[in-house]
Amino acid sequence: MKLIFLPIIVFIVLAVTLLSQNLFSEGKQAHGLFPKNTLESTIANWNDGTDAFHQQVLKSNGEWIENAGNAVFDNQPVQTISKVKTESILDQAKQSQVLGLHTASDGTEKWIEIDLSNFKLYAWEGNRKIYEFSVSTGRPGYNTPTGEFRVWRKVLSQAYKGGSRERGDYYYLPNVPFSLFFGGGDVSNRKGYAIHGAYWHNDFGVKNRSSGCINVKPEEAGLLYNWAGPFMPDGVNTFNASDDNPGVRVAIHS
Repeated sequence: MKLIFLPIIVFIVLAVTLLSQNLFSEGKQAHGLFPKNTLESTIANWNDGTDAFHQQVLKSNGEWIENAGNAVFDNQPVQTISKVKTESILDQAKQSQVLGLHTASDGTEKWIEIDLSNFKLYAWEGNRKIYEFSVSTGRPGYNTPTGEFRVWRKVLSQAYKGGSRERGDYYYLPNVPFSLFFGGGDVSNRKGYAIHGAYWHNDFGVKNRSSGCINVKPEEAGLLYNWAGPFMPDGVNTFNASDDNPGVRVAIHS
């Protein structure tokens, strides 16, 4: 009798093993067995030719999201930034500079310069250099635009998603800190370009790693976010620039 049931038991064990391996593989590829239940499945792809991501940026409340799922960059899982770390960076930034305005205390213009040729970002007040940071910009096929722009929206914490699993450049990055969205001229705000903190690599000043945005170390992005206009009242996580409270000018060149 035991011999009769033995092949059945072996078949069941093999079937369960194969099913588990398949689920694990699919879960690893989608970074979760049930991706439809995570924030990842609800985020629109960045710069995919539609208006979806722009609408999500406008609707974002800028709050750090718990249980946002695993962060992914170039198809690989990466360590995200914590809420405590994000808040700590901003608190320290507020101790070093007056909260963001588009002009300095003496009335001179605040503006940001990004030199793509040497991976540098400079924050200026008139002709006085306030900050100099190493950055990472758009990699081949995802060029960072050049020209003169304005920051039109500040978002404390924003999710980004894009790329392709098939190409190996898929990314899902929740709770990206300190986004300064910019646009103007031939570059519509709807494109979603931003200067923001990047927790998923450390290639600042070394090579291009972004999909067109300007990646800055989170600690330095916090300083820039606090310094740059538009002015944001305490306790506000998102804010749009206006004629009365404009965003800083952003000049990008190679």
